[in-house]
Amino acid sequence: MSDTITQTRLSMRLDAYLRTYTEKRDKKDSLSSERWNAVWTIAERARTNNTLTPELVDDVRTALNKL
Repeated sequence: MSDTITQTRLSMRLDAYLRTYTEKRDKKDSLSSERWNAVWTIAERARTNNTLTPELVDDVRTALNKL
């Protein structure tokens, strides 16, 4: 999963999820926010190391949808 095109596409999906999170975030649901922060941190680390996977990006999407 480390080819450049795949990593770029997954990274673009993460950027879109971050934009949505920024628009949507609600401090009232701290448990969902904690989940978001946890998966986002892992995803950012993977992006830095060019080791993003579709499953990891889906975890971010799932956390976003639970907000």
